[in-house]
Amino acid sequence: MRLIFIISGIISDVLLLIFILFLSKNKSPLRTSILRIFVTAFIAVFSNIIIAFAINPAITNIAFTVYFSSIDLITYQLLMFAFTYTGRLRSLKEFVDFWRIAIIVDVMNLTASILSGHMYTMYPMTLSDGSIAYQTTPTSLFNVHLVLCYLPIILTLVLLTVSLSKSRNFYRFKYFPILISLSVIIIMNVAYMMFSLPYDWSVLFYALAGFLLFFFSLFYIPKKLMNNTLLLAVDSMKEGLFLFDAEKNCIYINKTAHDTFDISEDTLSVDQYPLSTWLEGKDRDHLENFRQICPMTIKGDELMIKVDYRICTDVKENQLGAFFLIEDVTADQNLMKNLEDAKTEANQANAAKSVFLANMSHEIRTPINSILGMNEMILRESNDDHILEYANDIQKSGETLLSLIGNILDFSKIESGKMEIRPTGYSTFQLLRECYHLVAPRAAQKDLPVEIKCDPEMPREFIGDRERIKQILINLLSNSIKYTRYGKVTLSVSWAPFNDKEGMVSFVVTDTGQGISEEDITKLFKVFQRVDEDNNRAVEGTGLGLAICRELVRMMDGNITVSSKKGEGSEFTVSIPQRILDTQPSGKFELQKETASSRSAYKESFHAPDARILVVDDIEMNLKLISALLKKTNLQISVANSGDRAVEICKNEDFDLILMDHMMPPPDGYETMKIIKKAGGHNAEIPFIVLTANAVEGSEVTYLTMGFDGYLSKPVLSKDLEEMLIRFLPKEKVHI
Repeated sequence: MRLIFIISGIISDVLLLIFILFLSKNKSPLRTSILRIFVTAFIAVFSNIIIAFAINPAITNIAFTVYFSSIDLITYQLLMFAFTYTGRLRSLKEFVDFWRIAIIVDVMNLTASILSGHMYTMYPMTLSDGSIAYQTTPTSLFNVHLVLCYLPIILTLVLLTVSLSKSRNFYRFKYFPILISLSVIIIMNVAYMMFSLPYDWSVLFYALAGFLLFFFSLFYIPKKLMNNTLLLAVDSMKEGLFLFDAEKNCIYINKTAHDTFDISEDTLSVDQYPLSTWLEGKDRDHLENFRQICPMTIKGDELMIKVDYRICTDVKENQLGAFFLIEDVTADQNLMKNLEDAKTEANQANAAKSVFLANMSHEIRTPINSILGMNEMILRESNDDHILEYANDIQKSGETLLSLIGNILDFSKIESGKMEIRPTGYSTFQLLRECYHLVAPRAAQKDLPVEIKCDPEMPREFIGDRERIKQILINLLSNSIKYTRYGKVTLSVSWAPFNDKEGMVSFVVTDTGQGISEEDITKLFKVFQRVDEDNNRAVEGTGLGLAICRELVRMMDGNITVSSKKGEGSEFTVSIPQRILDTQPSGKFELQKETASSRSAYKESFHAPDARILVVDDIEMNLKLISALLKKTNLQISVANSGDRAVEICKNEDFDLILMDHMMPPPDGYETMKIIKKAGGHNAEIPFIVLTANAVEGSEVTYLTMGFDGYLSKPVLSKDLEEMLIRFLPKEKVHI
């Protein structure tokens, strides 16, 4: 008996040591709790082995004391594990703390009993085989020890049983290993006391309980949790799942598939609807992975079903089975169709808008071309100061009208993403002077001084989109002048270098006008919105200017801000990064006064008496205008009022260049050009310059792609027209 007890103890300690070594490398969050139980059990089993050897009463007495103390600690750690593992530690904290104190007191009593011997009396007992074993006779104090050990275990067992009975989710099986372990401890210890076994085998019961916790918490429960969680997740999928083995037998379908198709795996085969429909036309013996969307009638409803078929293989590419994933994508398909329809409608609307803007641009620019062109002839040829003053007013009004049209077209360009920033070199002072002269006449009508302040240390020349910056400044200055009755308008320009190659240019437009209320500031940069509309009905404008300014500034990586108070004026600040072209300081800014006579001064840039050009336009006024604008160049000019007439003239005469309007009655300018080029001869090789009122962004690229050599938009400026002719006429016939 003693030998069996010793051998079983040694085996238990070896197993515990293996478990301890395993747990020391394990990353489980429960490792620490179980490791403590095993270490304490190892000490208890070792003490029990010493007791079995019965070397002498003193050593056996010490071994008994260590043994009973270890049982206290094992019991405490088992309970802590039970409470922590089942999530009850917080709710039973007071109970655990009380029992922890009781165990500490009991361990101290056990230690004190080494000297007093009051807790139990140890005596030798002769076994049936004649060997001696030591046994203990409990005293009343020892019975207290037993109560402190087993009463908490019984209470914990009851509490966990109640928790288990109230739990309704599948996690409740976490409680089973705890209940089994505690039950084993109680049953075995009760049996030990009832039958007065010669050796205390209860420590083996604790080791068994620890092993059960080890097995359940680290192996069985995680696997069970994983399987249950996976099944729950699979059943919660929005896709239906059909799983088949290698022989094409259906071995599992999830809840979604069952509810959608009202079939179960024991009746489903690959030849049965709906699988047979999905596999129609496919080689079922050599079926590969596929995905498709097909219409299906499910329970009387017409649905769009997405089918996804996948083959499952092992590492050696042997087929283990396959699965179908099915999903009702009717709503998604309807949404996609609605989006496609909406996109088509939006594209059609955008195309219609582009056509409308192109037509509007053409129809409005055509008469403006004639008005401004003929007015320029008055400015060139008249010597009467009064007439020149009237002509200057016409010029300014025409430019204002062009500005309104330009705003609408610019907004269309920005909205369609076709607006481009084109950096060029420009003079800072020249830009400011042009802005001043364009807004000064309107300010003069209201007796408003316009003041320009410029940082004298600012570089003389920059690289940036001069025309867009000019557009922004004119817009801001014009707005300030429109909404200011008294005081003045100031444009301040400052400079903050980043390095020796670039820096930030800030333009600040300040006025003493009516100002803007705080709630109206949020409307400033919105499209087609004007602040205080009721009081500003007489003020001209489209409500696009500031919105365009904001987008232009953004496209140049700049920033625009506004500060204003009602009745106290406004301040607009535009900051735009610019590269430096000329690092020389600009110095003191001075305006150059512009007069009517200076505006009327014109000098042709070239003479070409030997050059011949053909001008083609269906509007007689435009033909007269081009001829008048080029009169002083001494060019030989022929005109044609239709495409057919231009073709006839080209059959009999040779030219050096053709200016061709685009939008004419058939054949239009493009068709006319193709006919002339197809006819061959000298005129098939000369440059064709398109002359059009279509100024929508991207028009130049479009016309050059069509085969034209150059592009001029109406209204035509004589400067641009002469530069184009110098560029394309034969060099030997042009005298600069």
